[in-house]
Amino acid sequence: MIKRTILANTACIALLSSGPAFAQDDISPAHDVMAAEIDALGGLFGEMFGAAEPLTNEQEARVPAAQTVVLKLFPEGTYAKMMDEMLAPMFDSMFGGLAGSPAIMLMDLTGLAPSQLDTVDKEKLQKAVDLLDPNAKARNAEIGKMTLDLVGGIVKQIEPSYRAGLTRAYAVRFTNEELADLDAYFATPVGSKYAAESFLIYADPQVMSSMNEMMPAMMEAMPQMMGDIAGIAGKYPQGRKFSDLSTDEQEQLVGLLGVTLEELSLNEPKDEAAMQAGDFMDETMID
Repeated sequence: MIKRTILANTACIALLSSGPAFAQDDISPAHDVMAAEIDALGGLFGEMFGAAEPLTNEQEARVPAAQTVVLKLFPEGTYAKMMDEMLAPMFDSMFGGLAGSPAIMLMDLTGLAPSQLDTVDKEKLQKAVDLLDPNAKARNAEIGKMTLDLVGGIVKQIEPSYRAGLTRAYAVRFTNEELADLDAYFATPVGSKYAAESFLIYADPQVMSSMNEMMPAMMEAMPQMMGDIAGIAGKYPQGRKFSDLSTDEQEQLVGLLGVTLEELSLNEPKDEAAMQAGDFMDETMID
């Protein structure tokens, strides 16, 4: 459960922040390793999106007009308002529901499979959790608050950069005349209300609740998608492992990656069954 929570929080932070994942001066060696791994992962995420093209002189000249529009669409404190009014209840539901689900918690506490728990009465599941982990509810509540506070601090920190990015995007996509028309519209009563609500409305409970329809649709499409993936994968030979390479190719890989032969040999992926067992042991040790 701890591992899943860390991964969930890390993913959320990675999406919201382009800066270093950790900024602590005194952390344990284990956390130091995790910090390095997360920073490296953040770098890979950055490469996925790539760098934006610099603005042309014409676009740069439109930045002041674009900034006037963006300040109405995304005024200071927008992220904080979104967190307080809309995302806080979602986080509370997530940690009180998903992370606090008796069945999910028992899977971690006992190692039992979902099929072994799906017929057990919910009240009995909760009593089993209380027996094994009487502090679960308090722990999940504290984790939820910590996560909300942490993410809230991050979004407050990155809001100016996001607003600057929006400004450049509007300068690229709209002409001076269009920006003037938008500014005039946002000066009207209905335009002013729309500008103030335009970003917040995407996190409105009415919108978020409609996303519940996505999961059944995804589950329905999953068998076909998995079959299609298997069909495509079957058209191509599988990738080679380190031990499949010739000595010259192994040396070439060492030179390309800057690691040793021993590291590549020790970290070579095992067969699927062994990998699954290793994943289980890894999660058990962390939990």
